[in-house]
Parts: sequence; structure tokens; C-alpha cells
Amino acid sequence: LGLLLLLSACAGAPYKPAEVSSVPFQDRAQTQASGSIEVTAAVPGPEETRALFDLPLYDSGIQPVWLKIDNGSDDWIRYAPVSTDREYFAGQEVAYVHKGAFSSDGRKQMNHYFYEMAMPRRIPPGEIRSGFVFTHLQPGTKAFNVDIFGASSEQDLSFTFFINVPGFQPDHSEAYFEELYDPGQIRDFDRESFRAELAAMDHRSRDRSGQGLGLPINVVVVGHPEQVLQALIRANWVEEPRTPSETAAEQAHLFGRIADVVFSKERTASGGRTELRFWLSPMRENGTPAWFVEGTHHVGGGKGQGDLDPDVDDAAAYFLQDMWYGQGLAAYGWVRGPGKAPFDSPGQSFAGEQFFTDGYLAVTWISGTALSMLELVALDWDEAPRRAEP
Repeated sequence: LGLLLLLSACAGAPYKPAEVSSVPFQDRAQTQASGSIEVTAAVPGPEETRALFDLPLYDSGIQPVWLKIDNGSDDWIRYAPVSTDREYFAGQEVAYVHKGAFSSDGRKQMNHYFYEMAMPRRIPPGEIRSGFVFTHLQPGTKAFNVDIFGASSEQDLSFTFFINVPGFQPDHSEAYFEELYDPGQIRDFDRESFRAELAAMDHRSRDRSGQGLGLPINVVVVGHPEQVLQALIRANWVEEPRTPSETAAEQAHLFGRIADVVFSKERTASGGRTELRFWLSPMRENGTPAWFVEGTHHVGGGKGQGDLDPDVDDAAAYFLQDMWYGQGLAAYGWVRGPGKAPFDSPGQSFAGEQFFTDGYLAVTWISGTALSMLELVALDWDEAPRRAEP
């Protein structure tokens, strides 16, 4: 009876969101500008979100992102919510999911509130618009893009934000990439000598002792840190938080250290995923940093669980295609190295994981801003592995 009374009381509850100005999440806001366009973004935490919307949205896997766009130009501009989350939730969708919590009047108030609070898609010249975009939950640091489209392609802009939300400090903010190598360790190559260097290298990680061979490095990413992060976010890759104990337990090393940052993407309802372990190398291609990546598919289980898919060439091809479809790939080429391990005679890592590969590296040049798929440049390097072309 007590439970029935409680449910009845909840069903008849009024809707009482807090005033936006009374919730201090905007204290963490960041502002970026390009020309006459200025974008400010902030992400409320779980309790702030509950106050703002009178709903526990985080419990439903929904995370609001607040944006303010100042259009100082003489033209209309358009904001694309899919740039922030390709599968974002519409405001009325969020309200509908939670309609059972309130009375009839409360539901009407809630629907109207979500309508008023949604971020507009079009901003008139010389005006400011603000509102919320309802994205999928990303605990801790929220990484997202804000793409703006103007009257011409020259006015199309992309902003990338990394906003701390209590609970998780990202690896990319702690890696201090510019401090990883002394200037004397950096080696810069032109494109052809870069290709030759990659072809001659041993493309496998090591265990902590430096003796045991790990899985192949099957992807090289050429791009500045912000460009790479922009492209990964656009393609819905999510940084994997690593606890101190997880970091201490990691075995795969390259350049004398564990991976600088790890990204993943869920692939199946059963828990299959793809992981990307990034190491910044001391190599540069025409002045641009080169990242060595161990790309792997995993079948079943969540983070740190499941079995390795032994086809590491397919994992490299998946990354290449995914970046292309995410409009983050400017150019690519395949390099065949010395590390072939055929299907009938697979290789084995120090952890006992079997894999097979033709010994290829997918070498990719990343574009931070969205790039048409038709603009992709395919370099005439080595012949691609079977079924690997985008």
C-alpha cells in the first residue's frame, strides 16, 4: 500500500525545474571563437541536471550539453546537433520518456520547458541563441564537436570542446604530448622516406620487460592532437577511462611506455567492441605528428573482457573506413612490413592471444574539420590487404 501511495504521489507531482541561472554549471563553460562566430559550451553534472530539468536524466543515459552561439556575422548560420552527437535525443523525446513522473499539468509544463530549452538550429545575423542538446551520457570529461554552417563553405566552422564533468580525468589531458620527447629525439620525414621507414620497422608492441612481443601495430595516424581528437569524436569514438590500478596492470608497451590514450566503440548488442591504443611516436611526416595505433576487435564482454578477434588487418580496415564515413579522413595508403603471420600459422602475443595478418599498416592522414568523402586521396603505395579498401 505504501508503494502504491508513493507511485500515486509521483504520478501527480508538479514539474519544478530550477532557474538556469541558479545552477552553477556554467562556471565550467568554455568559449571558442573563429572570426565573427563565438561558441560557448558547458555540461551540467548529474545533480545539476536533476535540478535543471527536475529529472534524473543521467540515470536514463542522457547528458545535456548547453550551448550559446553568438553570430557576429552578416549572414544566417546553422548549427548541426548531429555534430555534437550523431544520435542525439530530441527534447520532446526526452520529455515523453519521463512523462509518467508528473501530473497532467506537470507533463504539459515539462513539454513546454523542453521545447523552450532546446538549442535552436538557426541563428540570425548579429544575434545570440542558447539552449541544450540532449546527448548520450559520457561520464567525466565530455568531448564533442560543434559544427556551424554559413552562407558559403568558407563560413563552415568546427569547434571541439573537452569539458570536465566531475568523476573522470581523461588521459589525453595528462599525456602532455609536447613533453614526451626531447627535440633531439624527433625525426621528420618527407612522405616517401616516411613510407620507407615504416616498411622497415618492427610493428609490434612489447611487454613491460621489453622482451615479449605483443600484438601488431596496424594503424599509423598522421595528424595534430586536436585534429585527431576532432575526427574521433565525429566518428563516435569514446575515450576509455583508466583507473590507476588498470594503468598499473597494462602490459603493452611502445616507446618504453603504455598507450598514451585509449578509445573504443561498441559494435554489437552482445558487447563486441573495437579498441584503439594510441602512442605518439617521435616521427613526423612533413612536420605533422605520427601516432602508432594498436587497433583490435573484441568479441563478447565489456571493457577488458571478451575474446580478441584474431584478424588484425580487418581491425585496421575498419578504422580506415570508419574515419572515411565520419568525414575525418584526408588521405591513406597501405604499407606492407615484415610482420606477416598467416591464417594457418598465426602469431601469438606475450599474453597468449593468437592473431593473423599480412603485415600491413593502414597509414592515415586525418582532417580535423569535416571533409567530403569524395575528397579522399588514395596513395599509390602497397596493394591493400584483401577486402580492406574503403
